[in-house]
Amino acid sequence: MSRDDRSSEFTGVLGFFLAICTILVSLRCYCKIVLVKSFAADDYLSVLTLISFAMFCTLALLGLANGTGKKQYLIPTERYPDGMKWWWACEPTYVICGIFLKLSIGIFLLRIAVDRVHRLALWVCLITVEVYSVFFLMLFVFQCTPISFFWERFRGANGRCVNSDIVVGSFYGYSAISCITDWAFSIIPIFIVRKLQMSSQKKITVAIILGFCAIGSTATIVRLPYISGMNDTAEFLYSTTDVAIWSTCETGIGLATSAAATLRPLLRQVFGELSTTGESASRKQSRNWGGNNPSRSGYIAHSSGKDGGAIQLKSHDSKFAQTHLTANGDALSQTSSTVRLTEDEQKGKRSDEEQIGGIRKTVKITQT
Repeated sequence: MSRDDRSSEFTGVLGFFLAICTILVSLRCYCKIVLVKSFAADDYLSVLTLISFAMFCTLALLGLANGTGKKQYLIPTERYPDGMKWWWACEPTYVICGIFLKLSIGIFLLRIAVDRVHRLALWVCLITVEVYSVFFLMLFVFQCTPISFFWERFRGANGRCVNSDIVVGSFYGYSAISCITDWAFSIIPIFIVRKLQMSSQKKITVAIILGFCAIGSTATIVRLPYISGMNDTAEFLYSTTDVAIWSTCETGIGLATSAAATLRPLLRQVFGELSTTGESASRKQSRNWGGNNPSRSGYIAHSSGKDGGAIQLKSHDSKFAQTHLTANGDALSQTSSTVRLTEDEQKGKRSDEEQIGGIRKTVKITQT
């Protein structure tokens, strides 16, 4: 594949993250609606993020059909303005995705945070990133007058735009604040779960799940060196390919991991059902006393002797039980079998009684 056409790379990234996010957010909705029966504000915001992300991916695909990711000489002249238009449409949609996503994660953490310092830190981060996101959104949308001049200038239209250095600098600021917020949303949960009443293993698990936000910030960091490509007006659609790819990764990773962090009840149900199924099968098998390979622990079958085909079961692994079963001839008599559980007659008179409750049970087996 020619490096002058990177549209297929971007297409693959869009398809992958749209599929993953759709699956995980759908599972989140199932978990919250069906299992937990509590669909909160952060869940609604997660759905809005998915809708916005789907719109972003759709606009990006339209851009790819009109030249995004390609060198200018590979794009028909009449289609280049359309490619710029769809690129312009992607940027505010991307920022809106970030606004909804940060709100969803922030509200989720505020719901479980109790300490005043933790809540204050979360509010500061949330308000800062949301206010700056709105500022950056307005700057990008209205950077040209009229707005359509951003793409119509390639058809000879008249208008003016702010210096591209201002937009690029604001993008650097947005990336920095977004990255700091992601790390704050990842570190603060560690201190939140530290005071929870649960085992150390569970605390570590919950902290890791809640700290998934830091993964999304890696895409923000990787994107930083490529933001300067937005100054390359001549090859804008090609020079901004890495910006577009890593912006998609940033939103996709953040949305996927925030949805995955809420799936613990679903995972507990799935693994709980598997455990219960295995246990039920084991119990069913343990009730099978017949055959040459009895499954009940503590009893093995003796081969029949010369005394009329008598069969005896003896204890081989039981400290407190003695069992005798005798059959006369080929059939059991109506009252010929007795199972008696007794305490060890040699030791543990009182102590054993405390351990097993001094159980004495007689079972009468009746043939029908």
